[in-house]
Amino acid sequence: MRSTLLTAFLLLVASAFSQTDSIPATRTFQRHGDVMKPVPADSPEVAVVPPGDVKLIVDPRVETMMKDYTSRKHVQRGYRVQIFLGDRKTAEDTKRTFLQKYPDVPAYLSWLAPNFRLRVGDLRTRLEAEKLMAELKPLFPGSYIVPDAIEMPRIEN
Repeated sequence: MRSTLLTAFLLLVASAFSQTDSIPATRTFQRHGDVMKPVPADSPEVAVVPPGDVKLIVDPRVETMMKDYTSRKHVQRGYRVQIFLGDRKTAEDTKRTFLQKYPDVPAYLSWLAPNFRLRVGDLRTRLEAEKLMAELKPLFPGSYIVPDAIEMPRIEN
């Protein structure tokens, strides 16, 4: 029974991949100096692809999935250092003080009833969090490391 189902599944997958000849090319690029320019799929230039050019044959469903993927927010697990837990006024003052001393480190103020908490940093590893906490301990002696969902670092242009 199991081998019959496996055989049927493999035949289904093989037939799906054998139909790729009917999928038209949706993107073709030609090298022009250092710039890549798109060429329409029905262009006569698509038939002959000289060396160094790239021809992509892409199912339109893949393009749809890529657009859907980029539109969603992806949670990255990492660490932050919590430097304060208490009332709102003191939390805002602590955040202001922290950002004056460390303008490059992001600070996040959140509310967890009945207290406000101030967490800093977007750290991917525990080691990075330990380094930041060691640097912050003299100014914020009650700080500690917490696992949290972090923002991805920005890529400079």
